Amino acid sequence: MDSVLLPTEIEFYVDTMAPQDIRAIGNKQWLEWHQRLQKLNQQALIEASQLREEHVKETLVAFQKAPILVHEAILVNIWKHKVLPQMLKLDPEPKNTFMAYTILYHEAVCVALLELVMYHGSCCDSLGDSSGDLLDYACGTTSQLLSIKKESTELLKQLEDLKFDIGIRCLSIIRYMAEYLDRLPLSVASRMYSTCDVPMLLAQILLVRPWIRDGKQYSAGKWMDWDGEALGQAEAQVWLALRQLLLDGACRDFYTVTESRRAQLGKVMVMLTPVLMDQLAPLVELKQWLAHVAMAEQVAKGAKPILLETVLEVKERIVAQVGGKWKKVAKEQLPVVFCNDQKTLMEYAQTLSDAYNTDLIEKFEVKEKASCQQCGKNAIQRCSHCKKVWYCSRSCQVTDWPTHKEICNKTQ
Repeated sequence: MDSVLLPTEIEFYVDTMAPQDIRAIGNKQWLEWHQRLQKLNQQALIEASQLREEHVKETLVAFQKAPILVHEAILVNIWKHKVLPQMLKLDPEPKNTFMAYTILYHEAVCVALLELVMYHGSCCDSLGDSSGDLLDYACGTTSQLLSIKKESTELLKQLEDLKFDIGIRCLSIIRYMAEYLDRLPLSVASRMYSTCDVPMLLAQILLVRPWIRDGKQYSAGKWMDWDGEALGQAEAQVWLALRQLLLDGACRDFYTVTESRRAQLGKVMVMLTPVLMDQLAPLVELKQWLAHVAMAEQVAKGAKPILLETVLEVKERIVAQVGGKWKKVAKEQLPVVFCNDQKTLMEYAQTLSDAYNTDLIEKFEVKEKASCQQCGKNAIQRCSHCKKVWYCSRSCQVTDWPTHKEICNKTQ
């Protein structure tokens, strides 16, 4: 059976995972760490797409290493905002950006792996205190979808492309955090509704629709032709996240629907057309909730719980490593990140060659669309038990249950 890693290799790679130092980014040890993480990500993708036992996910949860992925995503995010700009001041037009792109891509690998494993609630259980950092990071990256720029240099173009892909993936992460909110610390729920105001962030993203551009729709990492009606995976995740947050009992405790919020939600309600709700049946309940809020004489007022402040320990710890000396770090890393020595670059490429097995991954790449088991329409939700059958709506799943239950109940 095609695999990137053996079970013993997965356990070894996961067991030896450790948070990296921002000052070590780009060195030989860090490159080996990036290679291992990329292999874990590819193996997790194969397991998920083949509906096999998800050994990578189980091992990450068992060894409680999900917080390491959060740390690494935030680490590179800080590096690209603090160190990379200093490098570009020292060398505005680098001749070779191979290593720079590898570092930036490391963040995308961490987010992709988080997106895969957080489909399961057990991963949220293992996040612990880092869940607050993850929420803050995910909200920050998704908000950047509202202002994607057109850059002139190749490196900055690559940076914008990665930023967009990471932002789209973080929409899924926010959806999963919303779905498993009761498995996260109470302070995270408070931060999601108050400090980050995730419902309004999601509403704004729905209005802007960054996944639609020039008649194409971004799905499964590619821009595809769009018929103007088909619901893509990214948009579905945003709708489901918004529905979950507004209909969750925690909304009453932590969220006050002010006049400005009600006005924004009113704009979103107009987008809930019959065509859209036919593709995603749970949105009927969301529309009913929004209609109730729109017609209420007074805005809904949430209770005033004790304010729970989330300390972003991961970010603070990374920043403390440098002590504000970003220019010094940039000078030290410049010869490595913008390396022009062909022999050294060939060594880098050789080190990473087997970690980027694109031919193998293309065989198991998650398809852009799945078909509903009942009616054949575009499906975006799997059976939560067996995870082998797809449905377009809850009603189709209920209709198919008499046929599906025998197979599903045998799945352990």
